[in-house]
Amino acid sequence: MRLFVASSFEPGFVKNLEAIAGHARELSRAGAVKWIAPANFHITYAFLGEQDSSAAAAAARGIEAGLDGIEAFRISSGGLGFFPPSGRPAVLWVGIDEGAAELRRVAAKLAAGLAAEGLVFEDRFEPHVTIGRIKDALPDNFLGRAADFARSMRSATTLSSVDLIESVPAPGGPEYRRVYSKRLSGGGSL
Repeated sequence: MRLFVASSFEPGFVKNLEAIAGHARELSRAGAVKWIAPANFHITYAFLGEQDSSAAAAAARGIEAGLDGIEAFRISSGGLGFFPPSGRPAVLWVGIDEGAAELRRVAAKLAAGLAAEGLVFEDRFEPHVTIGRIKDALPDNFLGRAADFARSMRSATTLSSVDLIESVPAPGGPEYRRVYSKRLSGGGSL
């Protein structure tokens, strides 16, 4: 199974991200970006790749231990950007403003918990939500116009859980299945 560790969002925050992605789509060239389905918007803390069921159980233990005592917190959407920062852009993302330091803390605690269980993964976290994968050149003024709109659509949500998710290939794009979920202290439901 193909696994990653992530947090999902409340419906209102997803709608906000969907509006930002929709505006960006209008500004881009047809076919230039493969857009992420709004149901798949999330913050990824660790990509574990292909794993068996014993590694999934180890990941669940690592998440549980790493996040013991962590409380739910607010995050807010920020500007728009690309990865990598130089060269040909490959990923279009919405950044996180409020809550970025807390997200880095959660990512570090998760990394420690997962590593203690013997899991190997790329430990390179940057708080963002991927909204598209860039396939072709975008208009010269795209980033400025799309980023201005993203900043004007700032929205907030409470991050109340961290999930182990299996990515299942499907004809219309990957489908995500929650394998394990860790509720953060004081967190409501997502």
